[in-house]
Formats: sequence, C-alpha cells, structure tokens
Amino acid sequence: MARRDRILRFTVLVLRVLLVLNIVFAAVFAIALVASVPLHAAFAAKIAAKYPAANAGAVIAGVRWLLLLGIVAAVPAHVIFSRLSAVMGTVRIGETFASPNARRVALIGWALLAIQLLDFPLALIVRRFDGLGIEAGGSTLSIGGWLSVLVAFILARVFAEGAALREDLEGTV
Repeated sequence: MARRDRILRFTVLVLRVLLVLNIVFAAVFAIALVASVPLHAAFAAKIAAKYPAANAGAVIAGVRWLLLLGIVAAVPAHVIFSRLSAVMGTVRIGETFASPNARRVALIGWALLAIQLLDFPLALIVRRFDGLGIEAGGSTLSIGGWLSVLVAFILARVFAEGAALREDLEGTV
C-alpha cells in the first residue's frame, strides 16, 4: 500500500509539472509568434544566411504556423493533464469509480483525438518545409496515438459502468 501511495504521489507531481510546463510552452510560443512580426527582417536575414536558396518569407510563415499549432495543441494537452490529475485525486481517496471520472476520461479521449487530428496540419507544414529545401524533422501519423484515443473512450465506458455498479451497490446497502 505504501508503495502504491508513493507511485500515486509521484504521478500527481508529474502531472502538476506537466500542467505548468504546458502553460509555459504555450506562453513562449505565443510570445515568439507575436515577436516574429516586428523581428521579421532579422529572422529573414538569418534564414537567408543559413539557407541561401530558401524563400525566407515562406520559412517564417511556416514557423509561425508551427508556433500557432503548438499553442492550439496546448489546449487539449491541458485537458489531458488536468483531467488525469483529477482522476488521480479520486484514486488517492479510494473513489475511483465515480461518475465524474467517467466524464473526465471521455474528455481525455476527445483531447487525445484533437491532438491526433493536429498531426494532419503538422504533416502539411513539415512537407512545405521539405519543399523549401529545409529539413524540419518529420511528422508521422501514429497508430499508437489513434489506439490511445480508442482506449480512452473504452476506459470512459468502463468507468461509467463501474460508477453505475457502485451507485447500485450503495443504493442496496
């Protein structure tokens, strides 16, 4: 039991750190996006120096789209981290199969779906960089990511059934 409590405390701590980091990164992306407008000429000069054949304006536009995508992705990430944290709170007090947890896990499923859908514009942006002669890494559609969406929705149903059974048992006692 003590080992389980340490794992739960550690998990809650990790989720809190992830919540803060998610907000920090979204803020940094927003600041960078806004700063890219007055600093356009300086960025264009640096890009032209490093990639003489590239269209600096198109590269900057791609970077702006990536920053915007990062800001958008922070929203479902926040949903995932905050709802997982709430679920962990109920687990710590022994109320795992509660109706709110079923809704929380379903919201996590929707947030995971949103993140998976963001892979499509990401792939388009990365492909555009490749067309400009700049290697931008890569975007791959992940079967594991899509399976995690399915698992989250299945677990939401399991939590809902567990909560209903628990409520039925409490009503008969």
